[in-house]
Amino acid sequence: MPLPPQTKYIIGNEACERFSFYGMRSILTLYMLSVLAMSESAVVTVGHLFNAGIYVLPLVGAWLADRFFGRYRMILYVSLFYCLGHGILATTDMVGSLEVRRWILFAGLFVIALGAGGIKPCVSAFVGDQAEESDSQTMTRLYAAFYWSINLGSFFSFLVIPWVRQNWGYSWAFAIPGIFMAVATFIFWRGRRLYRHRKPSEPLFVSSLLTRLLHGSSAAEQRYGRETVQQTRRTLRTAGTCFLLLVVIVGMVTGVYMSATELALRGGSGETGASLWALGAVMVFLVALGLQTLRAAAKKRADHFLGILGTRLFCGAEQMRRSFSSPRITETYNLLRVLLVFLMIIPFWSLFDQTMSSWVLQGEKMQPLILSHSESMGFVFGAEEMQSINPLFVMTLVPLVTLLIYPRIGRWAKPLRRMGCGIVLAGVSYFSVAAIQSMLDSGAQLSILWQGIPYLLLTISEILVSTTGLEYAYTAAGPNLKSIVSGFWFLTSTLGNFLVIYLTHLVGNPAAASTFLFYALLSLCIGALFLWATSRKFFRQNP
Repeated sequence: MPLPPQTKYIIGNEACERFSFYGMRSILTLYMLSVLAMSESAVVTVGHLFNAGIYVLPLVGAWLADRFFGRYRMILYVSLFYCLGHGILATTDMVGSLEVRRWILFAGLFVIALGAGGIKPCVSAFVGDQAEESDSQTMTRLYAAFYWSINLGSFFSFLVIPWVRQNWGYSWAFAIPGIFMAVATFIFWRGRRLYRHRKPSEPLFVSSLLTRLLHGSSAAEQRYGRETVQQTRRTLRTAGTCFLLLVVIVGMVTGVYMSATELALRGGSGETGASLWALGAVMVFLVALGLQTLRAAAKKRADHFLGILGTRLFCGAEQMRRSFSSPRITETYNLLRVLLVFLMIIPFWSLFDQTMSSWVLQGEKMQPLILSHSESMGFVFGAEEMQSINPLFVMTLVPLVTLLIYPRIGRWAKPLRRMGCGIVLAGVSYFSVAAIQSMLDSGAQLSILWQGIPYLLLTISEILVSTTGLEYAYTAAGPNLKSIVSGFWFLTSTLGNFLVIYLTHLVGNPAAASTFLFYALLSLCIGALFLWATSRKFFRQNP
């Protein structure tokens, strides 16, 4: 059965958008290292902080899309920010001052993060909207094709943009991704009459708010109705309250971390020990805060996720069943399962996203392939270009795995089993990276092609975890939570990148053999925990 015809516009849009993103990202690490004269630790920190922003903003974008704008309009409007960010980056190499270049780079990355963050959860959910939810085979093939298009765009970007940088300089290398982002926006707009749409829960929010601000409450109530205007006020209060709570929580976490660090240093701990004590203090604080929030929600019998979960935890299953309807309880358990799965996915992204940071730093110390000696149009296959191996493997292996392997492995083809095995395999890939680094440290001259071994292992891991995760995030969510759950899926990458930043601060050298070995052991342990936990009864049926 062919895929829905309108999906070709979404898949074409995604291929061009990923070309623009990965093309920029492919040259970013060495640009900061060689041109902006930043240290390796600073380069890794900035790169992963940018990745974290890319993946935390989907929570905001998903909420805006589900609540007010709808996925189509959200994708279309935010794409303009994306194009602007690329334009800013294109001017980075035109300024003489090193400090000014750095700030222009940071500004461009911030705007791109706004654009990409707003688009990400909406596109992954919007492509699922084009198929019938009950047709699981079409859904699986659709997400496989969607993910294949991502890698098609990234494959060519990792080859083309570094070549442009080698021959035409960084200005053009940063500008061409912006052109492709404009093309992506046009392709998406072309399919506007064919898409299946899900209406947002408050489609009149923006119109009623603007009317109230410009013409007063009476005019807004006359045009949209009293209930709509009152709902707009409630939404504004809720959004404002959530923002203030977020600011307070971030401030409290920062205070706990700094206080714990200072106490540990006074007690004689070194910097590494103090950081670990502070991290432990933050975790205890967050757990205590979460339990108190659940207790308060249970006391109020709040008819939402926190209230139902809090009632189950503090009042028991019988009280929960008496207080809430069966569909609401089922929805709560489904969301809880999704969040627990996502929590265990976080370390995977710590490993995977280092292919554009510490793996590039390692590859820069290896021997590149000289594919063309032409002075005018030379081509060197080095650390930047090596990143193209990952999408090439994905495009080759995704059809093989989806069409030939999954149908033949029975229960091991279930999403949670695939994801657990993928996390374990990611750890195995880092053992090979650590071995390569050990040989480099001992003075060996290794070809860049040696990185093909860990790339192959990590790519298989990515197929098992990431393609499956996109499908799982969509199918496991309720009908009104699909973009939100997709946003939480991307949040796992944010937390994974923050984990890299934290560990880089601890170890100092992000590309050391011991650092790679630590990530390998971490992933093996989490993968084993994932396989054990998701085989329990809780993940198979309601308790």
